[in-house]
Amino acid sequence: MTRKFQPLLQCIQSATGENLTEAAQLADRWKGYCEDLYQDVEGNGTEQEYWEKEPPPLRSEVARAICQTASCKATGPDDVPAELFKAGGETALDRMHRICVAIWETGEWPDEWTFSTFIPLPKKGDLKQCENYRTIATVLSACLIYRHLNNKAILTLSYDH
Repeated sequence: MTRKFQPLLQCIQSATGENLTEAAQLADRWKGYCEDLYQDVEGNGTEQEYWEKEPPPLRSEVARAICQTASCKATGPDDVPAELFKAGGETALDRMHRICVAIWETGEWPDEWTFSTFIPLPKKGDLKQCENYRTIATVLSACLIYRHLNNKAILTLSYDH
């Protein structure tokens, strides 16, 4: 979790069924629950196939990715909305293009891009059970832009092979 946890509920149950009421206990329970929820138990994330390295994204592709990023959405941990990239003009486009090319060539994501904020949304049932929530994650707008580029590359590769 990247921000100070502010629980909406005053009580939630632990994995063993014990009622938790302290803010630190609630934060730890949600953290553990989300880690378990998104854990790769089948090992699908460990296999890697090696492809020929694709050329870095073009400036026009980054511009298209910026346009495709949804507006009026919740911001990530940096509180930078997608609209800022869209309104930033050529300067924001040039900077984002340089960042995307650097990531593409090195394969290394900025540390800040690996953080997200998970938000639990209640479903039906006993709201003391974590399982009765679905979670959404807010990520950085810059990361969303890069994800559009990456998705396009994956889609292109899947059609080629």
